[in-house]
Amino acid sequence: MQQSDIYDVFDEGGALSKRFKGYEYREGQLEMALTVAEVYRKGGIAVMEAGTGIGKSFAYLVCALLHANEDPDDKTIVATATINLQKQLFDKDLVQLFEVLETSCSVAMVMGRGNYLCLRRLEDYVASMPLLARDASSGLSQLINWSERTETGLRIDIPFFLNADVWQEVNSDSDLCIGYGCSHVKDCYFMRSRKQAAEARILIANHHLLFTDARSRMLDNVEFDKEAVLPPFSRLIIDEAHNIEHNATDFFTASYSGSELLRIFGKISRQRRVSRKGLIEELAPYSKDDKLSGSLLGQISYLAEAIGLLDTWLLAFMQQHKSSSMLIRTHMQETLVDFTHLSRQVVAYARDLCTIGTRFVEQLSVPDEFEPYLIEFNAYMHRIEAFSEPLAQFIDYSRWTDDVYWFEMVEKNSSSRSVWVHISPLSVAEKLQDHLFSKLQTVVFTSATMDLGDDFTFWGSRIGLPLHDGRAHLTGVHPSPFDFKHRLMLLTPIDAPVFSEQHPEVFINYCASVIGEAILSSQGGALVLFTSYGMLTKVTDAVTPLLNSNGITVMRQGETQRSLLLRRFIDDKNSVLFATDSFWEGVDAPGETLRLVIIAKLPFRVPTDPVFRARQEALDKNGGSGFFQLALPEATMKLKQGFGRLLRNTLDSGVVLILDSRVVNKRYGTWMLQALPESYHPETTTSGICDKIENFLFS
Repeated sequence: MQQSDIYDVFDEGGALSKRFKGYEYREGQLEMALTVAEVYRKGGIAVMEAGTGIGKSFAYLVCALLHANEDPDDKTIVATATINLQKQLFDKDLVQLFEVLETSCSVAMVMGRGNYLCLRRLEDYVASMPLLARDASSGLSQLINWSERTETGLRIDIPFFLNADVWQEVNSDSDLCIGYGCSHVKDCYFMRSRKQAAEARILIANHHLLFTDARSRMLDNVEFDKEAVLPPFSRLIIDEAHNIEHNATDFFTASYSGSELLRIFGKISRQRRVSRKGLIEELAPYSKDDKLSGSLLGQISYLAEAIGLLDTWLLAFMQQHKSSSMLIRTHMQETLVDFTHLSRQVVAYARDLCTIGTRFVEQLSVPDEFEPYLIEFNAYMHRIEAFSEPLAQFIDYSRWTDDVYWFEMVEKNSSSRSVWVHISPLSVAEKLQDHLFSKLQTVVFTSATMDLGDDFTFWGSRIGLPLHDGRAHLTGVHPSPFDFKHRLMLLTPIDAPVFSEQHPEVFINYCASVIGEAILSSQGGALVLFTSYGMLTKVTDAVTPLLNSNGITVMRQGETQRSLLLRRFIDDKNSVLFATDSFWEGVDAPGETLRLVIIAKLPFRVPTDPVFRARQEALDKNGGSGFFQLALPEATMKLKQGFGRLLRNTLDSGVVLILDSRVVNKRYGTWMLQALPESYHPETTTSGICDKIENFLFS
C-alpha cells in the first residue's frame, strides 16, 4: 500500500469524488488515511482524533481493504464500542467502498456468543411454554416467527421489544452448547458466524469481544498467530477508542453474586421447564453410586442457606450505610468479621459442591441422548466455581493487591435487590499494553473525543500508551469540517443555580422549568441528557404534561430497547428524548430531528463510584491530583461526546444548552469549553434562553 494509493481514493478528483455525487474533499480524512497507511507499512501505533464529518471510518477501512488485497493471510480486526457502529461499518460503509474501489474481499461481522439465537434452546423453551408460544401477541411467539426468517440470528436485528429474561433462555451459550452433536448445528447462527470469521480478511468486532479474546490469550498463553476467541490477527483498528478504559475495566472485573448462584441451583435441582425432573434427577438413574445424587441435593441446600445468610448481611450492610455501591478497604476488616465468616462458609460449601459434582459426573454412564444434560450439568458446576472464587479472593485480606474491592447493590426490579461483590483492576494500562497492544504489528486508535489539547497524554496514560518499544507512534488531530461558529449556538446561563447534594430539589426544579420552556421554543426536536436516572425521572415527570399539551411527543430512556427508542425519536421530528449515560454517545440523528441538545449537569463521575474513587485517591497519594488528572479530563471527554450529538452533517444547525453554571463560573469550566469546537457562544442569563433559541433556529 503506497501513498499514491491513498491519494487515488481521497484526493480531489479521486475515486470517492468520482463515485459520490456532491462528495466534498476533506483534508483531514486524507491525512488520517495516510497515517493509517504508514503504520500498516512500517508497523506501530497511530492515535487520531477525527471530528464529526471527517469520515474516519472510510479513512481506516480503505487502508484495511487495500492491505487485505495485498496480503490475504494477514487479518485486520476492527473493534467498535457500539453494535450500531458495527452494523454501519458492515452493512453500509464496506458495501459502498467495494463499489468505490471496484474490489471486494471477504469480511465478517462477529459478536459475543450471547448475541446469537440458539435454535436448540429456543426449541426447548417453546416446548416448556406452549400457551405463551401460541399467544400471537407474546414476545415468544414473535421470536418464533422472527427465527424462521432471520439470516443472522442476532439480537440487535430483532424488530420488537424482547424481555431480557426471555433472551437469556434462548441465546447461544458456550457452556450449554453440545457442539456437533446438536441437531441444529448446520443452521447454527453462531457456528456460521465463526466459520465466516475464519475465512474473512477483515473482521468487524466490538470491544467486548476483543477483550474476551485478549483475556483468553493471556490466561492460556496463546499468541496472536494462533486462534483463540478470534482467529489469528496482527492488525487492529479500535474505533470509539475513548471507551477503552471503561470497557476493559468492566471486562477484567471479577464478581460474586449470590442471586446468580441461586438461579443456577434452580436449573440443577428444581423442576425445570422442559422436564418435570431436575438435571440431577434426570442423570441419577445412570449413576453407579446411589448416594451421590442425594449428597448433591443436600450440598445445594446447605450452600443456598449460606448464600441467603450472606445476602441478608450484605443488604443490611448497604442499607445501614445508605449506599448503592461502596469501596471496601483493609482497615474495615473489623466491621467485616461476620461478612468474612459467612463468605468462608459460602466458599467452602461451593467447593464441596463442585467436588461432589465432579465425582457424580465421573461415575455416570449416560446414553447418547442424555449427553446434553451432562454438558449442561458440567457447565453449571463450572459457573458455581467461577462465581464463588472471586469471593474467596475478596476475603483473603493478606493477599490483597492494589485492585479495587467493592460492593454493589443491584436492583433488578422494585422487589428484587441483591448485592454483588467485585474486584476491579486499579489500572488496565499494564494488561492492555503487555497482553494486547505490544503483541500486534499495527494498532490504530480513533475517536472524536480523545484529545484534550494535551497530545493524547491523559487518554494514553489510562490505557498504557505510548509503548516505548521503538516502533512508530503517530498522532493526529483532525477537526470537524462543520461550520460550528455559524451553525451551532452554545448557551450557558450564568445565573443557573449550582447543584447541591443537600438540596437537589432547587436545581431539579430549575431544570424542569427551563427545559420545558426551551423545548417549546425549539418546537421539539430535542435530546435532553442527564447524569443520573433519578434526576431524569423527576424532570421528565414534571415537564411531560406541558409538552404533551403542546403536541410534543415525550420519550424517555428505559421505555423500550435503545435501538427502537432511537428509531422512534428519529422518525418523529417534533419529539423529545430524555436520556442518560449511554445516550451521550452513539446517537446519530441528522437533519431536523435534532435541533436542541440540553445538558443538565456536567458529566462528572459521582465521587461515590468505588473504582473511580480508588483511582482518584491513588493519584492523590502519589503526589498528583485526582480531580485535575482524572475527574476533570474524563468529564470533559464525555462533555465532548454530548456536544457532538448535534451537528451530524454540513447542513445541520442547532443549539446546545448547558444548565450547569460551573462551566462558566469555575476556572476549570473555561478549560472544558476550550476542548469543544469553537461555536457561537453569546453570554446569557436564564431569562434570555428562549428568545435566543427561537431567533437562532427560526429567524
